[in-house]
Amino acid sequence: MATWPGGFFTREERGVVVFLAVSLAVGSLVMAARRVDPALVSAGRPTAGPPAAAPEAPAGPVDVNAATADELTALPGIGPVRAAAIVALREERGGFRSLDDLLDVKGIGPKTLARLRPLAAVGPRRPGRGKPAVGKGDGE
Repeated sequence: MATWPGGFFTREERGVVVFLAVSLAVGSLVMAARRVDPALVSAGRPTAGPPAAAPEAPAGPVDVNAATADELTALPGIGPVRAAAIVALREERGGFRSLDDLLDVKGIGPKTLARLRPLAAVGPRRPGRGKPAVGKGDGE
């Protein structure tokens, strides 16, 4: 007969260890099940409809100077809050000069910007918006 590792647990103690290990495994499964999208599971059975599709990458580059907040959410790492922040900063500045300007948006860092580069572009800035350029006189 095989001995339990260490050889110093009694039969009752081994039972407690096995019970705790099984409880931990079941608890992990329950927590993982809570992370599943409720729309996909109904009372333990899959729903009749197809599973929800993952958001698709945009067909072409998204122009950050012209895109709506909804269009910006199609970009990886950009949710509704960051999309609204991009639009607000764009309105404040009158547009972005380059994709590097997105680093000024809270929550967008170098890694997020690297993921955005192949999918985003900076179109022409819109005149008459944002703060006036510094150094321009009114008498010209």
